[in-house]
Amino acid sequence: MRPRQKKKARQMTEYEIVKNAVPFGGGIPDKYIFLKDAYAGTGGFEDGEYLVPHPRESMGKYVRRRFMAYYCNYLKPCIEAHVNPIFKEPPVREYTKNALFDGFLQNVDGKGTRLDRFMKRVADRAKLFGCVFGVVDNFSKTEEDLAAALKNRQYPFIYIVKPDQVRAWAMDRFGNLSLLKYTMKYTDVVDGNKMQKTVTWTWTAEQWIREDEHGKTDGVNTIGVLPIVPLYGALNDDDENELPQSEYYSIAKTNLAIYNACSELRERNRNQAFSLLIYPIAEDDDYNDANELVVSTTDMLLFKSISGAKPDFITPESGPSEMLLSEIQNMIQEIYRMAERANVTGVQQQTSGLSKEWDNQSSNQTIADFAKNLEAFEEKIAEIFGLYIKTNLAFISKYNDDYGVVDVSTELDKVTKALLLGIGGKFDKEVKKIAARTMLNNQDDKVVNAVIGDIDAQPDDKTYLESETPGANNGNV
Repeated sequence: MRPRQKKKARQMTEYEIVKNAVPFGGGIPDKYIFLKDAYAGTGGFEDGEYLVPHPRESMGKYVRRRFMAYYCNYLKPCIEAHVNPIFKEPPVREYTKNALFDGFLQNVDGKGTRLDRFMKRVADRAKLFGCVFGVVDNFSKTEEDLAAALKNRQYPFIYIVKPDQVRAWAMDRFGNLSLLKYTMKYTDVVDGNKMQKTVTWTWTAEQWIREDEHGKTDGVNTIGVLPIVPLYGALNDDDENELPQSEYYSIAKTNLAIYNACSELRERNRNQAFSLLIYPIAEDDDYNDANELVVSTTDMLLFKSISGAKPDFITPESGPSEMLLSEIQNMIQEIYRMAERANVTGVQQQTSGLSKEWDNQSSNQTIADFAKNLEAFEEKIAEIFGLYIKTNLAFISKYNDDYGVVDVSTELDKVTKALLLGIGGKFDKEVKKIAARTMLNNQDDKVVNAVIGDIDAQPDDKTYLESETPGANNGNV
């Protein structure tokens, strides 16, 4: 019997090597990891893995391009622009005085995080991922003594579950969340050794289930409601989907396109942007030493020429680079348009005052809607906390609603024009108060209130025109 010949393995092509060496080929395997990387500039944006290789790009060139890649982060500023204005001033919180809840406000998660700081983190994540879930849990055994409970932090706490941790959910017929199953990973230390732990929790209004490497345990949900509060980054109008698409996913994808375009522009400019000296030589000149030429910024290219030719510099066409740069600039403008930041410094175009007002109104409305979500989130958390400690906290949260950047000169111009109308009376008083608040916005409240008091003390029958007209009050014509 003739021995069977071994089939020779087919050699991989250069492109196949690149594709196998680089898992990223333009697709997004996990959108939540991608969103986190785009926000923080980590992962594939840090090591260049998110660069899509060209079909005929050699491995050496691709590795070099990855090493030289740089990431211009437009996603994070867009998110911060819709979150930071809400936290410009601390929210006003009113509730029935309670020592345990006072302690909770100072340490919501067992790590010493104040509620203000915790909410800022939650807001950033909700905007980035589309939604997050706040789980309000309590210790299985709590201190009976109030002082001991405060000292040992034995009262309800909260932690956040991100969408990529969710394994299952259910909603009732009204669209309310009725079940959530999620996975938590943490590190435990046993006898000085680190051990990775994975715990899966399932919550309903009636019970909880805990699953880990030791098996499954369950118990009764003592408060009778689901202790989980969803926070949406935007309006969720899909009652059938508890994990809505992030409104910033399209911006992150555009930022990915900019990342690749910047790399391509950088590569082209580095390889072709420098001029090359060309030098004519005659037919009988000896140019054997010029046979091997390496094109770079310091080389000279010799060529045979007819009489009259002179040395010169040649440069590759700038058209492709200009095209790439134009594409990058267009994508940047599209990012700010999608993020409702058309008037951002550096990309704004000449627009009318009315157009700017509409842009600002749209942006401020988006911010205000999210602020309402944060208020409802806090109030629901306080309600669940109260159920654990059997106390009605009557908690109300009110976030800052002044989101704009005040242009003092524009506001004072409006004030001046309003006063020149000569309406007088209480109208002029209120306009002057606007001027005082605008000019003294960085002053202490006592100073502002004192100025407002002076304005209130002025007589109602004195108009701005009369006060500015010489002789208006002394009988002169």
